[in-house]
Amino acid sequence: MGNGAAASSPRLVVRRSRVRTALLGGLALAFLPVAVWFAVVAGAWVERLFAISMAIFLIFAGLLTLLAAFDRTPVLELDPEGLIDRASFVHAGRISWRDVRRVEAHTTRGRRLLVHVYRPQRFAAALDPVRRRAAEELIERYGTPIVIAWDALDQPLDRVVEVAESLRRAALAREAGDERGPAGA
Repeated sequence: MGNGAAASSPRLVVRRSRVRTALLGGLALAFLPVAVWFAVVAGAWVERLFAISMAIFLIFAGLLTLLAAFDRTPVLELDPEGLIDRASFVHAGRISWRDVRRVEAHTTRGRRLLVHVYRPQRFAAALDPVRRRAAEELIERYGTPIVIAWDALDQPLDRVVEVAESLRRAALAREAGDERGPAGA
């Protein structure tokens, strides 16, 4: 598919999967009657307190997850100029293709998209100390702080990697052509 992917799809938008997110929220709310039943039949006040706190947690988790299912904000956008990251730990925002070394899929212990950038420490530098340390751990483990978990997103990971690499190579080729100047000059 190579460069054809970029030509036929100049922009790719990745969002959260509605179905997976709604199923997660529905599952949390499905356990709610069990928590209420435990609260009703509990003998000791500690058991009742635990069951009530479990019910409150399940209500919040279920409702927040169901609300997230209707959030259609893109978590990742790819276009000829670069990518916009709203899903990684560092929330890097707009990254130009000239700053990206490569994009790859990582499938050990979960599926992840890795965006390898030049000078990855600059993305960690602006974070608060706790998040900076976590970003530095990502850099140690994966070589980049831009790691996007792919389990609940709506596009196939392999397709996103293919389109991203195609767009990156096309942008580098455009840049190299611009540096040479017009033919015959």
